[in-house]
Amino acid sequence: MSYSSEDYFLSNEFKGLLDKFTANEDDGAYAMLAPDELIDIAEYYYNGGQRERALEIIDNTLAVYPGSAPPLLFKARIALLDDNDVDGAERYTEMIEDKSDLEYFYMKAEIMLAEGETELADQYLEERFDEIDEDDKDYFAIDTAAMFIDYDAVDTAEKWLGRSEDTDCAEYKEQAARIFVERGEYEKSKKLFNELIDEDPYSIHYWNALASSQFFNNNIEESIQSSEYSIAINPENAAALLNKANGLYNLGNFREALKYYERYNRQCPDDENGEMLIGFCHLLLDECGEAITHFEKAERLILPGSRNLVDIYKDWAFALCRLGRVDEGIDVLARTDTLDCDHNDITVYKGNLLIGCGRLHEAKECFMRALKESGYSPSVFMKIALTVFESGDSRLAYKMFRTLYDNYPDCGDEGYACFAACCYDLGKDDEFLAALKKAVDKSPLELKMLLGKLFPEGMQPRDYYRYMLDKLGRKE
Repeated sequence: MSYSSEDYFLSNEFKGLLDKFTANEDDGAYAMLAPDELIDIAEYYYNGGQRERALEIIDNTLAVYPGSAPPLLFKARIALLDDNDVDGAERYTEMIEDKSDLEYFYMKAEIMLAEGETELADQYLEERFDEIDEDDKDYFAIDTAAMFIDYDAVDTAEKWLGRSEDTDCAEYKEQAARIFVERGEYEKSKKLFNELIDEDPYSIHYWNALASSQFFNNNIEESIQSSEYSIAINPENAAALLNKANGLYNLGNFREALKYYERYNRQCPDDENGEMLIGFCHLLLDECGEAITHFEKAERLILPGSRNLVDIYKDWAFALCRLGRVDEGIDVLARTDTLDCDHNDITVYKGNLLIGCGRLHEAKECFMRALKESGYSPSVFMKIALTVFESGDSRLAYKMFRTLYDNYPDCGDEGYACFAACCYDLGKDDEFLAALKKAVDKSPLELKMLLGKLFPEGMQPRDYYRYMLDKLGRKE
């Protein structure tokens, strides 16, 4: 049986190895154990959030096994993935003595992938594929496919997976399932993950993968249930705790989601996502002071270039404005000025905050600046119209939507549910019906959230238009 690391660390085999290491660490454990065994132990500590402890074990391993591939590859991956240090990753990789090691090939290719050189990595591995033993080709193809999936090169991954003839092995099925997930073919991925679980029902790794596939397919209750199986096997598994929290969050059960985000955060205290998501839950529960505390912690943990920073600043600013600390909130939002993001979107959001605080003149200045700097972009105009709608000014929002749709009839799917709500509020029945029909097709979930109260309980959005035609005595 092959293990993922999360399953392996629960196995008796690994527990025995860890006991042997801890009992003899000061008395020859590094000479007693093989490099790959020592790296398993280092990975265990690393996955548990103890990076410095893991690196200490790696350095001690290298002192005994200089030039060994496992510890050098571990350091190379930390340099590449944690520190964004491509030169460091390359340096550690080239220190490996055995340059025929398959893992050496993978690391060379991964460095290329991290630099965006997908075709070069593919070409490099093609050349290596012709050199390796026939017995290694199936697993080389599967491992290569897995790496390309990690870097979103799904077409290349599919090509490599097709080279493996061992289609019944668990590793093949797992990568095939991951490709299905990336292509949005969730039912096919679920089928494969269920097959893998049938073969290994105590695999946390497979239960977590199934939960993720179900989540992406909007089968939220099923995803939560799969996460619960994983948590039953290991109550401290971070991925399972995060999956369940995300499911509860998407069901709107923010209080319960908060509990699981907090449990996740205890397992991964250095992960910005934990603090950020805890902050989001507190914000949605209107606990703005608590939200701000966690946004501050998330900012301190954030990695350079993280996409989360913009969302953190936006919600942090919102929380401050909710507490009446408007100028502080605007100052926090201004921290996005140096970030790589849509600054017109930020300007519109600033206007949104100012409208909510009654500072209408300043909000209008923000909207006009965003329009001008975007070249009067229809998408920016739409964002402003949505902001005005959210502020409760149905009459002005109606005028803006009407102007937008008259001048840009192909401006996208956004806004029709809001426009329908404006028309309903203003008693414009014909326009309401026309907007309702489009919203049913383009944004049914938003429509249900905004106008579901107008329809019988349990009615699906697809039936809204016909129901309203009959209610208003109109014919199509």
